[in-house]
Amino acid sequence: MVPPDHRAGIKPSVANKPDDIAELIGLRLGVEVEAAGLAAAGRSDAEADSIIRAAAALRRIPAQTSQLLQADFDFHRQISRATGNRLYGELLESFGPAMIAYPAHRLPPLDQTNHIGPDEVICREHETIAEAIADGDVDSARAAMRLHLAGTRNRLSRNE
Repeated sequence: MVPPDHRAGIKPSVANKPDDIAELIGLRLGVEVEAAGLAAAGRSDAEADSIIRAAAALRRIPAQTSQLLQADFDFHRQISRATGNRLYGELLESFGPAMIAYPAHRLPPLDQTNHIGPDEVICREHETIAEAIADGDVDSARAAMRLHLAGTRNRLSRNE
């Protein structure tokens, strides 16, 4: 999935099959859970504000759009930048927005019975991560990121 390019480091391939997506989510769990904890432990006030703003931006963008995918990636990128370790940011940048697994059918609005749809759940997950990081709560930030990525994996497996 990640063939080496000796001139440019690692160039990840696109995850477009269910097995690829499962591996990508597994990698993200290993990397982003720790990144959330590091960000909570060492973020500046400006970085905390940018993470909060990035989470809030997800609510202002219509579901099922490429802008939502970009906003979601930007949120995760802001966290990686707040870790204090440039390699987290470089790793996420190497994947780009393709690391966000967003099949169109995953983001319906509230359903016919007014249950909370996946888009609301996803927004709440991002807000919980952002709040924990802004509060400097390392354990809660890690737990919130783990819950978000495990939820992503579960939503994707239900919709395959």
